[in-house]
Formats: sequence, structure tokens, C-alpha cells
Amino acid sequence: MKTTYCSHCETILQDVYCQHCGQKYINKRLTFWNIISDYIFQILSLEKSGFATVLKLITSPKKVVTNYWNGYRNYYQSPGKILFYFLTIAGLHIVLVNTKLFDMTIDISYTSPQFGIIFIIPLITISTYFTYFKQKLNFGEHFIATTYLFSVFGMLFIIIDDLVNYYLKLNFDYFNIQYLIVVILLWSVFVYSKNNKWYRLILNFVLNLIVFVLIISVLIGIIYLAGGLNIQD
Repeated sequence: MKTTYCSHCETILQDVYCQHCGQKYINKRLTFWNIISDYIFQILSLEKSGFATVLKLITSPKKVVTNYWNGYRNYYQSPGKILFYFLTIAGLHIVLVNTKLFDMTIDISYTSPQFGIIFIIPLITISTYFTYFKQKLNFGEHFIATTYLFSVFGMLFIIIDDLVNYYLKLNFDYFNIQYLIVVILLWSVFVYSKNNKWYRLILNFVLNLIVFVLIISVLIGIIYLAGGLNIQD
């Protein structure tokens, strides 16, 4: 029997997966059906796919986030990959459906409110950092959690908005940036709260929302005083 070696680490293969690096080996010639079935498996797999990670972030966000915090990789998709999925869906939406994203027309001018979309992740990260400061998590750990939640719910908002408003023609106005922020702050509760009692979860959500509003208010005040924002009656 011919000995087969892993193309990555050159370990002798004893199974479908390399016992050293985990690379999968399929001892069959590549066909078009293999490509299609592999795509479907990677998308719908309930183990390591982006689809599975998205579902887990919705149902058990704390498990995915803390798994990444604790140094475990490759089972769930990384926050960078989930963010890439969001950017892909957002790009397709802008090109194929509507130039508005979260009910805002994309504008690269730094003085426009739309430009603030790119600061949503760091702003929410600052908010959770101050809200849950007693947990002694660093800024990077908060940033990871926010990236996960923003990417997942950003994708969901875009997809549902396209289905409801552009295909079903129902004209719902609940998929804007304000509601997205509220949902992310709400789901952050399930990541950071150690006490799962309902009143404690609500209290943490309200506190986080207040902190976020204060941060935005301070930033608006600074921009206004710097002459970068014109407020008209």
C-alpha cells in the first residue's frame, strides 16, 4: 500500500485528517460535483463553518467569544472572517440592491454622519469597556466581542432588510443604524453579564446604552466646538 504524506507538514497520513496539523485529504480525483458538495458542506456544516459560528453567536454569544478569548482557534470562525463575510454582504447589497446601508447613503466625507459607520465597532467597544470595567477585560478582548456581534447582526440586518423591503415590499423601517446599535448592546449583555437574572440583564443593558449615548454626546460636542459640525435650527 502506498504511503501518503500530508502536503503541509509531511506527516504520514493514517486517516482522512492529518493527526498533526488537521488538514483533510480526499483520495479522489477532483470533479465538478466535489467542488459543489464541498462548497455546500463548508457553508452549512454545523461544526466549523461561518454559518455555524453565526448561529452560535446568536444563540450563545458568550461561548464563542470566550472561546476566542481563551486562545482556542479554528473550531469557530475568527472575528476577522465573520467581519469579512459582513463586508462581502454589505458590498453586494450596495452594488446589487441599494446604495444605502442601514438606511444611510454611504458618504466618505468625514463631516457626514454616514462616515460614522466605520467607528461603530470602536465606539461600542469603548462603551462596553467602561460598562463592564469590573471584569478587568482589556480593550482588545472587548474589541473582539464587538467585532463578532457587529458583523453578525450587521449581516442579518442587511439580509432581512433586502428580503422584507425590496422583495416583499413591506416597507419596514427597523433596519437602520440606531436599531443595529441597540441590538448589539443588548446582545453584549449575554457576553459580559455573570448574573443571568432577567432584571440584572436589563440593568446592564440600560447602563451600557446610557454610557454609549454619553460617549456619542461628548464626541458630538467636541466636533461641534472644533467647527466640524453645523447644527441648524
